[in-house]
Amino acid sequence: MAEIQIEQQPRSLLPWLIGLALLALMVIGLTLVFADTNAGTVEDGAPGIGRAQEKKKDETPRRLQQWALVEEAAPARAA
Repeated sequence: MAEIQIEQQPRSLLPWLIGLALLALMVIGLTLVFADTNAGTVEDGAPGIGRAQEKKKDETPRRLQQWALVEEAAPARAA
């Protein structure tokens, strides 16, 4: 009968490192998904000294915003 020799190969850390990196990315992604969207905004009646002011969303429709950009650029091209 032939002898079967079994040699243990050293285990690689690469799968563990990849797994930990993926786990960290998942945790970061979940915290961004479930983060409070109102965090850091100034509430009504709260003093706003030293705080970032809340940005207001432009309510102009997208198609009109594009036309406004074209009209602004037209005089610049003529000059």
